[in-house]
Amino acid sequence: MAFPRREADPAELERLLREHFGHAAFQGRQLEAISAVVEGRDLLVTMPTGAGKSLIYQLPALALDGVTLVISPLIALMKDQVDALRRRGIRASFVNSSLEARERKKRIAQARAGEFDLLFLTPERFRSAPFREALPDIAVARLAVDEAHCISEWGHDFRPDYWKLGEYRRLLGDPPTLALTATATPQVAEDIVASLRLTDPLVVRTGIERPNLFLACTAVEDAEQKREVLLERIRALDGAGIVYSTLIRDLEALHDDLRRQGIASLVYHGKLSARERREMQERFMGSESDVVLATNAFGMGVDKADIRFVLHAQIPRTLEAWTQEVGRAGRDGRPSVCELVYFEEDLAIQQNFIKWANPTREYLLGVYETLRGWGERIQVKELDDLRDELLVKNRADNRVSISLKWLEVLGVTRGSFETHDLSLVRDLEAGELPDFVGSEDKHRADLEALLKMLQFAKEEEVCRRTLLAQHFGLTPEPAPCGACDICCDRAEWTSRAFAGRTFEVGEAPRREAGFQRGDWVKVDGKHLGHIVSVEGEGRRVTLIVESAGDMRRRRVDPRKRRVEPLES
Repeated sequence: MAFPRREADPAELERLLREHFGHAAFQGRQLEAISAVVEGRDLLVTMPTGAGKSLIYQLPALALDGVTLVISPLIALMKDQVDALRRRGIRASFVNSSLEARERKKRIAQARAGEFDLLFLTPERFRSAPFREALPDIAVARLAVDEAHCISEWGHDFRPDYWKLGEYRRLLGDPPTLALTATATPQVAEDIVASLRLTDPLVVRTGIERPNLFLACTAVEDAEQKREVLLERIRALDGAGIVYSTLIRDLEALHDDLRRQGIASLVYHGKLSARERREMQERFMGSESDVVLATNAFGMGVDKADIRFVLHAQIPRTLEAWTQEVGRAGRDGRPSVCELVYFEEDLAIQQNFIKWANPTREYLLGVYETLRGWGERIQVKELDDLRDELLVKNRADNRVSISLKWLEVLGVTRGSFETHDLSLVRDLEAGELPDFVGSEDKHRADLEALLKMLQFAKEEEVCRRTLLAQHFGLTPEPAPCGACDICCDRAEWTSRAFAGRTFEVGEAPRREAGFQRGDWVKVDGKHLGHIVSVEGEGRRVTLIVESAGDMRRRRVDPRKRRVEPLES
């Protein structure tokens, strides 16, 4: 369904920004990108985590007719996103596998009736026959693809369902499309444009790293020294933080070490049940000081503004992955520490994971032939049966799951082992697999990306932000950046950065100018929030504070320490 193009009105867009999002002005190139969306252009946007990418599709949904379909891989986050948008007066909803069939049908009917401005989906939803049948009746005006680097086989988090988004866009009638990501090398950016078939897109690529993040890499000689350094950092850094590790056993060992020292921590990994993972995430989101020890399964889409540190206990697989993960720190604009603490021999761990993430074509075909050989017995088989038949001995070997995903995306299989309804619905034809699947070039490229990550970690002379800008094809800022371990002393930066930035309501502000918009205060002794506006002068001021935890606004009298809900 085509919608007439219109010119962007900056004054109208700024009014919507103030009324629905509580911001006085756009940041960076937001207005340029939003105006292009309003005018019906295709866009590719790469901005660092926390720089306001989501606003680029959320605000136009208020200004324009029709539905914006938002493609996201994050089922666990969709409800939180939609709830936050509804609090801002935006008609939003989501449809995914977490809902019962009756509720999915109801929401699709509401979309047909034009009751939503934004509808969040996973790319897998397009494989649902009822959803595809409903598409012609939904007034889809725009398509927004979040985490767009998942489209590219050269990206650090490629997903087969994203690979088909160009085809799904064609089903929608090729609406204006916006692709967003925090990390994209020039090659990945080209892949995104080609795969989605974007026409003369506006390309908005801003700096990857934010100046409030201190970037550092520290080499250690063995696992024991690594734990000592991590313990020292966690003790020294106040506030909430994330410690990433590839191996679950390392997380559990660190958890025990912290407990012996009286430091509470949360643990998040794939062996936990879905309920346990959700509980851990909710506890972390509601806390100002919890430390979560996690595999990289944690954090994508975690919208927590006050994360004060992100530590890596092993070398990440790529610079893109590291950049995305450290970007979760300091989204409130306040100083935060991001450090990789690595033992070079740990590189072998990542080399194994790369092997296990790249099944050869022969391996994938072996999975298919095994399923076909089972015939009707497939209904009583388990995933472990398939792993045993293929002699998979390590639980971290992901080749079976990746092969099954490709068979599902190509329509060769339907159902799953988990739901006990897996079945082969057609033969796998020769030549159906994309050329890059199982290629030696992909395996080699992944190993080269790991080598670049190691070279970055071992660098001793060139500013870390300069190296990142070069890697992502961006113009580097002048060095020294003043916020990395190459350009300045860590202790000096930490002392300067963390001095006097946050104060309790009731304290005198530590700035001669008094309370200012953007300052951070503690409200009710538990909510860390930033000042949206200051009413009055001198000591007779009232603050409007938006809490980072629940995004709600409160009216605060700092002299009387009185906190009241802000009337709508």
